[in-house]
Amino acid sequence: MGLRDEFLAEIKSAVSQCYELGYAPTRFEQMIEANHPIEVAKKFVISGEFQYGFKELNKMGKPELTIESIMLQPKFCSLFTASELAAAKWRLTNV
Repeated sequence: MGLRDEFLAEIKSAVSQCYELGYAPTRFEQMIEANHPIEVAKKFVISGEFQYGFKELNKMGKPELTIESIMLQPKFCSLFTASELAAAKWRLTNV
């Protein structure tokens, strides 16, 4: 399995965990069906706004389920630029 596929699997696992917690990220699921989660992640971190699901997961005390947190896992860092990773880190610390 390639790194892009591993990232996809990790994102899908996070989505499943969201459902187990009672949060249904249906809009996010639509986005990752239309585009690979790597592209979705890149759009999110440069968007300048905190998406609803990002805020909800942080309110629930589950920031590790956000796409930003998954981006920052050491095994996935090579999929993103330094500025994208910095933006993800900034978002996690400033929500």
